[in-house]
Amino acid sequence: FQDDGELRTQIRRGSYARDQRSGAIRFAGTNPSANNPLANPATVTADNLSDATVLNRGTHNKIQDFDSLYVQSDLSRKFDAYGLRHELTAGVDIARERKTVFAPLSAAQGGVDITKPQTTVGSPNDGAWVDEGQRVLGVNNRFQSTGWGVYLQDLVQIAPHWKLLGGLRYDHMKGEYDNFNLNTGGVTSYQQSISDWSQRAGVLYQPTDRHSFHLSYGTSFNTSGDTYSYNALSANTPPEASVNVELGAKIDSADKRFSTRLALFRSTKTNERNTDPDNAATALLLSGKRHTSGLEIDLSGRLTDRWEVYVSYVWQPVANIDVAAPTAGSGESQGERPWLTPKHSGTIWTTYQVTPQLRLGGGINFRSSQTPNRNPGWSAPGYATVDLMAEYLINERLTLKANLSNVGDKLYADALYSGHYVPGAGRNLQVTLNAQF
Repeated sequence: FQDDGELRTQIRRGSYARDQRSGAIRFAGTNPSANNPLANPATVTADNLSDATVLNRGTHNKIQDFDSLYVQSDLSRKFDAYGLRHELTAGVDIARERKTVFAPLSAAQGGVDITKPQTTVGSPNDGAWVDEGQRVLGVNNRFQSTGWGVYLQDLVQIAPHWKLLGGLRYDHMKGEYDNFNLNTGGVTSYQQSISDWSQRAGVLYQPTDRHSFHLSYGTSFNTSGDTYSYNALSANTPPEASVNVELGAKIDSADKRFSTRLALFRSTKTNERNTDPDNAATALLLSGKRHTSGLEIDLSGRLTDRWEVYVSYVWQPVANIDVAAPTAGSGESQGERPWLTPKHSGTIWTTYQVTPQLRLGGGINFRSSQTPNRNPGWSAPGYATVDLMAEYLINERLTLKANLSNVGDKLYADALYSGHYVPGAGRNLQVTLNAQF
């Protein structure tokens, strides 16, 4: 708008189908069964682990249809009122998500039984396979939710070099979850409706056009109902809450070629969901608390007119479980470091404009070691992967781009659990053609 205002609206519609046919490897027990006739002579430990140790190939099939619709509209405007300069931002967003999960039916349920053959540590790739295409699918559960939020934020110039920030956001979410019993055909349904406020406040000091310093405070909440965690327990549980405090700075070089962002942060999660020993079958207990503190650094700029660099680094030396669950075990007790919290992580990326049409890039992503949930006493080692990029400008409207991820095909643990890990994505080439109209 002519009066220093802007209205921006985005609509995103998505429809996805997922057919995951994976197996989680487990040590075989000491007693054989019909599906797993081979057994280990004793419980597997680090001392007796050998190439002859028997492994079970567990089945973890996930067949899902997911549909989503997101609408977001933001209004920003600068104006003077009561002798002060205001930078006002307001907005509304709406989200609708639907997910249907299918499960293979057993022979007793009208489907087929597919049993994966066992193997050993010494011969994990023995060529054995099963025909997953024989599966007969039935609806296992269905989830749908509708949420909306409105917010208002104002950045006010109260004095030369000084600004104050204040903001409020209100969110409402309603979710419905249906669980289908594949044996009886019965349906169990759960519902949840949550409304809550979030706040934001801060102070900004800008002594020059190249230096700015800020202190901010914000609250947020995490509903117990979403496409992954909604069940009979979470449907009766209020949201988790978080508080984030940050002290930071932005410093530009004298020639404006480089910009550095620094931030000291502390994030505290309160009302963490835990098992309620007195009402374990009906609700979770909001009794947990944990926090993490650290430093985040971002550096971006141009070494030359053609050469750009970007560096991002996060250091989390402090991470602590302040209040543990009443039934907490190893790896989740008070005073321990929370799982899935690496001390070091970051990215280094650079691009070079070879010609007016051709741009090349490459970078490194890294993360230090971390422990899985309910830490059983081991950790996944840190890793680093290399990515490459090439971009070619065909004309003013068409751009061809190729991204080669994990060039070295590095094997690393991306998601960690107490009994297994999910490998990160291997070497992957993606070619895209962008067209502007």
